[in-house]
Amino acid sequence: MHRSLEDFEQKLKEFFDRHDKDKKGLSHTIAKHFVNHQDEVFEHLSELYHKKEGIDVTEDAIFNTSFGPNTGATPY
Repeated sequence: MHRSLEDFEQKLKEFFDRHDKDKKGLSHTIAKHFVNHQDEVFEHLSELYHKKEGIDVTEDAIFNTSFGPNTGATPY
């Protein structure tokens, strides 16, 4: 599903509210970088946080994707 940038950012904030309030501030940056990969972002984040159990999910882990800027995918 492709949401507007603003809706995508809001959904990310809601995700981080539930799973990791400390990372909520990344919502805007993630939304800007991955607006064309919204489904993949939520799959990636869900997988990271499903595996979390007692470990800290880092910013590097969040941005280290198979569909992001470092893989030739269009980030905007």
